[in-house]
Amino acid sequence: PGPDGIVRRIEVEANDARSSGDWAVFALANTTDQQLDRLIVAPHFRLVNSGIFWPDLGSTRIAAITPSEGFALDRQSSPDADVFRVTLNPGTVITFIAELASPKLPQVYLWDPESYKDSVNSYTLFRGIVIGIAGLLALFLTILFVVKGTSMFPATAALAWAVLAYICIDFGFLNKVLEISPGNEQMWRAGTEVALAATFVVFLFAYLNLNRWHGHFSYGALVWILGLLLIAGVAIVDPAVAAGIARLSFAATALTGLGLIIFLGIRGYDRAIMLVPSWVMVLLWLCGSWMAITGMLDNDIAQPALGGGLILIILLIGFTVMQHAFAGGVLHQGLFSDLERQALAVAGSGDTVWDWDVMRDRVVTRPDVSIQLGLAPDSLGGAARNWLPVLHADDRDTFRTTLDVVLEHRRGRVSQNFRLRGADGHYHWFSLRARPVIGSDGEVIRCVGTMVDVTEQKKS
Repeated sequence: PGPDGIVRRIEVEANDARSSGDWAVFALANTTDQQLDRLIVAPHFRLVNSGIFWPDLGSTRIAAITPSEGFALDRQSSPDADVFRVTLNPGTVITFIAELASPKLPQVYLWDPESYKDSVNSYTLFRGIVIGIAGLLALFLTILFVVKGTSMFPATAALAWAVLAYICIDFGFLNKVLEISPGNEQMWRAGTEVALAATFVVFLFAYLNLNRWHGHFSYGALVWILGLLLIAGVAIVDPAVAAGIARLSFAATALTGLGLIIFLGIRGYDRAIMLVPSWVMVLLWLCGSWMAITGMLDNDIAQPALGGGLILIILLIGFTVMQHAFAGGVLHQGLFSDLERQALAVAGSGDTVWDWDVMRDRVVTRPDVSIQLGLAPDSLGGAARNWLPVLHADDRDTFRTTLDVVLEHRRGRVSQNFRLRGADGHYHWFSLRARPVIGSDGEVIRCVGTMVDVTEQKKS
């Protein structure tokens, strides 16, 4: 101590020879006449002010704390924070030197032990409820895939499972199921953020059925998703870079989806209109996340609130998707039996049955018109866009527009003559007569009719 009795220099040796050399110094004073017990808490991960491009994905923050008097503080057991117990005698001022385990120290709290225990218990209850709801939603949406096998349902289920994984990491639940070392937590967190971004792209693409007429949308989405999968590999080497790219991808997907919903909604596409409430929640969540990770929204409840917001988004998306799941299901078994009988009668007359399953985007012709044209069997089966390459250039827009109008207005008939190119390069004239079949939700679920070869009549 100096002449005035004050110690102005403290020498502290690092506990580990591989120490990063980062230190923090702070002081606590007990101005009361009673001994006080307090907890010094440094969370491993804090979403607030974590950053966008190279985000701080969490790590052990404090290796040890040495006071200016007495012994080093005892570390308390905690899976998601560095907790040290300190006892302050009446009228003392103690300086603490913290040896940091990482260069960043986002936040340090001083808690009363009982208040900290109550806070942990309350957050544990909230997190348990949110994780339970997320798990049930993921399971339920997976079951919907069994009810209806269209691409929309596995895409929605994958998004729900990605949200569940993200919530489990964010709330520290995965540590209770799997033994994750503190050094690997960043990799897991980055991996879940990449999975969330990738499944978000898949859901938007599958729900809006962007590849109905334009196959290049499929290639664009595939490149986007493959890029994110490569980023998932980067997460093993540099989790911060992978998480930053995933966050930018999620924001880009949300903004792209907004543009698509506005464009398709103006054109009267029902799926785009039905997605509006969910997308409003996505944009609000995105805005809140941006404010949190940039530090504009500095609040301890921001992180759990954003986790709950993700569940609300999945809940709204689940309600939207359920309307498609139960449309045209058991209630329409009798209707389809009648259609099958009518189709058999038409087939007996020699005409070709043309059946377009709109929900699965699959066209079936019986007998197979591909064989009649000299093409490979079932080459015109599958998506309706498969017909565009063999249609005459002058008939493509009319064919596509006619089917789109029927889907948009949910009524009317298809009555069109068009030319299909055979394997020998010659065109055959066909006359298509079909009508839509409406499901219980008012959506067109099938379009069924007949095709007749009228080439000879056209020649005459």
